[in-house]
Amino acid sequence: MDCNSVSRAELELTLKRLKSNFEDLEETINFNFTYSVAHIGGGQVRKDEESLRKLKEEICRIEELLSKTDST
Repeated sequence: MDCNSVSRAELELTLKRLKSNFEDLEETINFNFTYSVAHIGGGQVRKDEESLRKLKEEICRIEELLSKTDST
């Protein structure tokens, strides 16, 4: 997404969506770890951690862009 060409409202909506996706993924991972009787392989754990990391980075990037619009 080219965040330089979107409005503040669009950035806020994107941030809300990303945070929701992050929470959903965390909840799913926690559920799988807690209630799954099947073994969860290391590859899946790394994949889940990578997905969380990418979402967190994108959230931070959008928050930074929003904070820059506050100061202008």
